[in-house]
Amino acid sequence: AAVADAGAYRFRYADTLGVLDPFATEAQFRRLRANSDLALEFHGHNDLGLATANTLAALRGGATDASVCVTGLGERAGNATLEQVAAAISCLGLGHTSIRLDCLPALSSRVYAAANRPLPADAPIVGAHVFTHESGIHVSGLLRDPGTYEAMEPTQFGRQRQIVLGKHSGSAAIRAALEAEGVQALADSMPGLLSRLRVYAGQVKRPVTRSELLGLLAQPSGAVA
Repeated sequence: AAVADAGAYRFRYADTLGVLDPFATEAQFRRLRANSDLALEFHGHNDLGLATANTLAALRGGATDASVCVTGLGERAGNATLEQVAAAISCLGLGHTSIRLDCLPALSSRVYAAANRPLPADAPIVGAHVFTHESGIHVSGLLRDPGTYEAMEPTQFGRQRQIVLGKHSGSAAIRAALEAEGVQALADSMPGLLSRLRVYAGQVKRPVTRSELLGLLAQPSGAVA
Protein backbone atom coordinates (compact mmCIF):
# COMPACT_ATOMS: atom_id res chain seq x y z
CA ALA A 1 0.00 0.00 0.00
CA ALA A 2 2.85 2.36 0.81
CA VAL A 3 4.59 1.87 -2.53
CA ALA A 4 1.27 2.20 -4.38
CA ASP A 5 0.67 5.52 -2.62
CA ALA A 6 4.17 6.59 -3.68
CA GLY A 7 3.30 5.98 -7.34
CA ALA A 8 4.51 2.39 -7.93
CA TYR A 9 2.70 0.45 -10.63
CA ARG A 10 4.20 -3.00 -9.98
CA PHE A 11 5.31 -4.96 -6.92
CA ARG A 12 8.09 -7.46 -7.49
CA TYR A 13 8.30 -10.35 -5.05
CA ALA A 14 11.74 -11.98 -5.13
CA ASP A 15 12.70 -15.42 -3.84
CA THR A 16 16.37 -14.53 -4.12
CA LEU A 17 17.45 -17.43 -1.91
CA GLY A 18 15.42 -19.99 -3.86
CA VAL A 19 13.82 -21.43 -0.72
CA LEU A 20 10.09 -21.14 -1.43
CA ASP A 21 7.83 -24.00 -2.42
CA PRO A 22 4.90 -23.77 -4.86
CA PHE A 23 2.24 -24.09 -2.17
CA ALA A 24 3.62 -21.22 -0.07
CA THR A 25 4.19 -19.15 -3.21
CA GLU A 26 0.61 -19.49 -4.44
CA ALA A 27 -0.76 -18.74 -0.97
CA GLN A 28 1.40 -15.62 -0.67
CA PHE A 29 0.29 -14.29 -4.04
CA ARG A 30 -3.35 -14.91 -3.24
CA ARG A 31 -2.88 -12.73 -0.13
CA LEU A 32 -1.09 -10.06 -2.15
CA ARG A 33 -3.75 -10.07 -4.86
CA ALA A 34 -6.54 -9.81 -2.29
CA ASN A 35 -4.94 -6.72 -0.79
CA SER A 36 -3.52 -4.85 -3.79
CA ASP A 37 -4.44 -3.76 -7.29
CA LEU A 38 -0.80 -3.39 -8.29
CA ALA A 39 0.68 -5.55 -11.02
CA LEU A 40 2.45 -8.40 -9.23
CA GLU A 41 5.70 -9.97 -10.42
CA PHE A 42 7.52 -13.05 -9.17
CA HIS A 43 11.29 -13.51 -9.42
CA GLY A 44 12.43 -17.02 -8.53
CA HIS A 45 15.83 -18.63 -8.05
CA ASN A 46 16.40 -22.34 -8.62
CA ASP A 47 18.45 -23.44 -5.62
CA LEU A 48 15.94 -26.20 -4.78
CA GLY A 49 15.04 -26.81 -8.42
CA LEU A 50 11.64 -25.14 -7.88
CA ALA A 51 12.01 -21.84 -9.73
CA THR A 52 9.71 -22.79 -12.60
CA ALA A 53 7.18 -24.44 -10.30
CA ASN A 54 7.17 -21.42 -8.00
CA THR A 55 6.72 -19.06 -10.95
CA LEU A 56 3.70 -21.01 -12.19
CA ALA A 57 2.31 -21.10 -8.66
CA ALA A 58 2.66 -17.32 -8.43
CA LEU A 59 0.74 -16.96 -11.70
CA ARG A 60 -2.01 -19.20 -10.34
CA GLY A 61 -2.10 -17.06 -7.22
CA GLY A 62 -2.61 -13.82 -9.11
CA ALA A 63 0.78 -12.70 -10.39
CA THR A 64 0.62 -10.70 -13.61
CA ASP A 65 4.31 -10.87 -14.50
CA ALA A 66 7.04 -13.51 -14.37
CA SER A 67 10.75 -12.78 -14.17
CA VAL A 68 12.57 -15.40 -16.25
CA CYS A 69 15.89 -16.02 -18.03
CA VAL A 70 16.59 -17.79 -21.30
CA THR A 71 17.70 -21.33 -20.35
CA GLY A 72 17.50 -20.23 -16.70
CA LEU A 73 21.07 -18.93 -16.64
CA GLY A 74 21.61 -16.86 -13.53
CA GLU A 75 23.21 -16.56 -10.11
CA ARG A 76 24.11 -19.84 -8.37
CA ALA A 77 21.64 -22.50 -9.61
CA GLY A 78 20.00 -20.02 -11.95
CA ASN A 79 16.52 -18.55 -12.28
CA ALA A 80 13.15 -19.59 -13.66
CA THR A 81 13.54 -20.70 -17.26
CA LEU A 82 11.85 -18.75 -20.04
CA GLU A 83 11.19 -21.77 -22.22
CA GLN A 84 9.76 -23.89 -19.40
CA VAL A 85 7.51 -21.14 -18.08
CA ALA A 86 6.30 -20.10 -21.55
CA ALA A 87 5.57 -23.69 -22.58
CA ALA A 88 3.80 -24.46 -19.31
CA ILE A 89 1.61 -21.35 -19.53
CA SER A 90 0.50 -22.47 -22.97
CA CYS A 91 0.22 -26.22 -22.42
CA LEU A 92 -1.39 -26.04 -18.98
CA GLY A 93 -3.88 -23.35 -19.92
CA LEU A 94 -2.55 -20.75 -17.50
CA GLY A 95 -2.93 -17.83 -19.87
CA HIS A 96 -1.54 -16.41 -23.08
CA THR A 97 1.82 -14.99 -24.06
CA SER A 98 3.05 -13.60 -27.36
CA ILE A 99 6.17 -15.77 -27.16
CA ARG A 100 6.95 -17.79 -30.30
CA LEU A 101 7.34 -21.27 -28.83
CA ASP A 102 8.82 -22.61 -32.08
CA CYS A 103 11.72 -20.16 -31.75
CA LEU A 104 12.73 -21.22 -28.24
CA PRO A 105 15.16 -24.05 -29.17
CA ALA A 106 17.18 -21.78 -31.49
CA LEU A 107 17.14 -18.98 -28.93
CA SER A 108 18.36 -21.30 -26.19
CA SER A 109 21.13 -22.67 -28.41
CA ARG A 110 22.31 -19.15 -29.19
CA VAL A 111 22.35 -18.15 -25.53
CA TYR A 112 24.26 -21.25 -24.50
CA ALA A 113 26.75 -20.70 -27.32
CA ALA A 114 27.24 -17.08 -26.22
CA ALA A 115 27.75 -18.28 -22.65
CA ASN A 116 30.24 -20.92 -23.88
CA ARG A 117 28.26 -23.70 -22.23
CA PRO A 118 26.90 -26.94 -23.68
CA LEU A 119 23.11 -27.13 -23.89
CA PRO A 120 22.12 -30.22 -21.84
CA ALA A 121 20.57 -32.88 -24.06
CA ASP A 122 17.83 -33.48 -21.48
CA ALA A 123 16.97 -29.81 -20.90
CA PRO A 124 13.15 -29.51 -20.87
CA ILE A 125 11.60 -28.19 -24.09
CA VAL A 126 14.88 -27.34 -25.84
CA GLY A 127 17.21 -30.30 -25.17
CA ALA A 128 18.13 -32.63 -28.04
CA HIS A 129 16.59 -35.66 -26.34
CA VAL A 130 13.25 -34.16 -25.27
CA PHE A 131 11.29 -35.69 -28.13
CA THR A 132 13.51 -38.76 -28.53
CA HIS A 133 12.07 -42.17 -27.66
CA GLU A 134 13.70 -45.55 -27.15
CA SER A 135 11.66 -47.52 -24.61
CA GLY A 136 9.81 -50.39 -26.26
CA ILE A 137 6.44 -49.70 -24.65
CA HIS A 138 6.73 -45.97 -25.42
CA VAL A 139 7.56 -46.50 -29.08
CA SER A 140 4.83 -49.10 -29.49
CA GLY A 141 2.28 -46.62 -28.15
CA LEU A 142 3.66 -43.68 -30.14
CA LEU A 143 3.43 -45.56 -33.42
CA ARG A 144 -0.27 -46.09 -32.73
CA ASP A 145 -1.07 -42.68 -31.25
CA PRO A 146 1.60 -40.03 -30.50
CA GLY A 147 -0.56 -38.69 -27.67
CA THR A 148 0.10 -41.79 -25.58
CA TYR A 149 3.60 -40.61 -24.66
CA GLU A 150 3.78 -37.02 -25.88
CA ALA A 151 1.66 -34.45 -24.12
CA MET A 152 3.15 -31.75 -26.34
CA GLU A 153 3.41 -31.82 -30.12
CA PRO A 154 7.08 -31.50 -31.16
CA THR A 155 6.24 -29.21 -34.08
CA GLN A 156 4.78 -26.74 -31.58
CA PHE A 157 8.39 -26.07 -30.58
CA GLY A 158 9.89 -26.39 -34.04
CA ARG A 159 11.06 -29.90 -33.20
CA GLN A 160 10.65 -33.37 -34.69
CA ARG A 161 10.01 -36.68 -33.01
CA GLN A 162 12.91 -39.13 -33.05
CA ILE A 163 12.78 -42.85 -32.41
CA VAL A 164 16.16 -44.38 -31.66
CA LEU A 165 17.25 -47.98 -31.33
CA GLY A 166 18.94 -49.15 -28.15
CA LYS A 167 18.95 -51.69 -25.37
CA HIS A 168 15.46 -50.61 -24.25
CA SER A 169 13.91 -50.94 -27.71
CA GLY A 170 11.11 -53.35 -28.51
CA SER A 171 9.96 -55.17 -31.61
CA ALA A 172 7.72 -52.29 -32.77
CA ALA A 173 10.70 -49.93 -33.11
CA ILE A 174 12.71 -52.58 -34.94
CA ARG A 175 9.90 -53.27 -37.41
CA ALA A 176 9.44 -49.55 -38.05
CA ALA A 177 13.18 -49.03 -38.62
CA LEU A 178 13.41 -51.99 -40.98
CA GLU A 179 10.33 -50.91 -42.92
CA ALA A 180 11.91 -47.47 -43.34
CA GLU A 181 14.81 -49.30 -45.00
CA GLY A 182 12.44 -51.32 -47.19
CA VAL A 183 13.01 -54.54 -45.29
CA GLN A 184 10.25 -56.81 -43.99
CA ALA A 185 11.37 -58.78 -40.93
CA LEU A 186 9.96 -62.25 -40.42
CA ALA A 187 8.13 -62.75 -37.14
CA ASP A 188 10.27 -65.74 -36.13
CA SER A 189 13.45 -63.71 -36.61
CA MET A 190 12.37 -60.91 -34.29
CA PRO A 191 13.29 -62.44 -30.89
CA GLY A 192 16.86 -63.16 -31.98
CA LEU A 193 17.27 -59.79 -33.64
CA LEU A 194 15.94 -58.00 -30.57
CA SER A 195 18.39 -59.89 -28.38
CA ARG A 196 21.34 -59.05 -30.64
CA LEU A 197 20.30 -55.40 -30.77
CA ARG A 198 20.19 -55.09 -27.01
CA VAL A 199 23.56 -56.75 -26.54
CA TYR A 200 25.13 -54.60 -29.25
CA ALA A 201 23.64 -51.40 -27.84
CA GLY A 202 25.10 -52.25 -24.45
CA GLN A 203 28.50 -52.73 -26.05
CA VAL A 204 28.61 -49.49 -28.06
CA LYS A 205 26.76 -47.42 -25.41
CA ARG A 206 24.97 -45.21 -27.93
CA PRO A 207 21.94 -45.41 -30.21
CA VAL A 208 22.20 -48.09 -32.89
CA THR A 209 21.95 -46.88 -36.49
CA ARG A 210 19.67 -48.43 -39.09
CA SER A 211 22.64 -49.69 -41.07
CA GLU A 212 23.94 -51.41 -37.95
CA LEU A 213 20.50 -52.92 -37.43
CA LEU A 214 20.65 -54.35 -40.96
CA GLY A 215 24.02 -55.82 -40.10
CA LEU A 216 22.57 -57.44 -36.99
CA LEU A 217 19.68 -58.80 -39.06
CA ALA A 218 22.17 -60.46 -41.39
CA GLN A 219 23.95 -62.20 -38.52
CA PRO A 220 23.05 -65.84 -37.90
CA SER A 221 20.66 -66.55 -35.05
CA GLY A 222 22.45 -66.62 -31.72
CA ALA A 223 25.30 -64.36 -32.82
CA VAL A 224 25.82 -61.30 -30.61
CA ALA A 225 29.24 -59.93 -31.62
